[in-house]
Amino acid sequence: MFYIYSKEKKSRLAFTVNLTADEVMQFMEGNLFLDYPELTPSQYVVIERNEAFKYPTYDEATNTIREMTREELIEEDIEVQLAPGEYIEDKKLKVVPQPSSYHTWNIVSHEWDIDMNGVKKTFKHKFQAILLEKLFGSFEYKGKVFQMRDYDEINFIRVKIALDIASETTDIEVLKEALHDLEIVVTSDLEEKLKNVMKSGKLKEFLKSLNTKWRLQDNSVADISLGDINQVYLKWILKVITAQNKYTAIFIEIEKAKTVEDLEKIEWD
Repeated sequence: MFYIYSKEKKSRLAFTVNLTADEVMQFMEGNLFLDYPELTPSQYVVIERNEAFKYPTYDEATNTIREMTREELIEEDIEVQLAPGEYIEDKKLKVVPQPSSYHTWNIVSHEWDIDMNGVKKTFKHKFQAILLEKLFGSFEYKGKVFQMRDYDEINFIRVKIALDIASETTDIEVLKEALHDLEIVVTSDLEEKLKNVMKSGKLKEFLKSLNTKWRLQDNSVADISLGDINQVYLKWILKVITAQNKYTAIFIEIEKAKTVEDLEKIEWD
């Protein structure tokens, strides 16, 4: 298909010819202006393409038709889509660099605005996510990787309470029941040992040496001593205290911050 445009800055589509080049030769003797004798061919540009230009302009340097650039559209008062940070003044495109990703463009004032309270909330959420990872992320103890989700803490507490209560009992049946709850099988030999350490006053230390089944971070199950389970729980508690203290310090820094630059300097070491 042929489009015939005027040689003007704001080019006009004069007419179209819906034929192929071969058909023009066959039916119009190669003269696209056959039906328009009043037009002067030298004042027009013939373009063969599948669709018309949206905003055509004549390019004198190349003697062809092309789409107007954004700057040319603006000069011709043709509406263009402006990106944040852009505005038009005296038919010229002005661009204001964005100070940070937290600034929002004000199309009325042509300035970048910022809601520091909102930005501070964003940073608080960022560090809250780190805090949660510190609290409930997996960690290693004696070569084994333990998980600590919210429900895992209940299991640690259960072991600690059961161990504390069992170590203070003088009733062998109560002790056997407590160990059963901890999934420790009390054989006749183990029962005899329990009776002996109860008499010697060393029950708690002996109980710490007993193993229970524990699910690790990779979902494997390992034999872990009750003493080690308590040590893992203590390690987690200390980890929680450290993380919460760190978040508190960061929270105070965020509140004191005056600029985005101040906020971006805050890190979780």
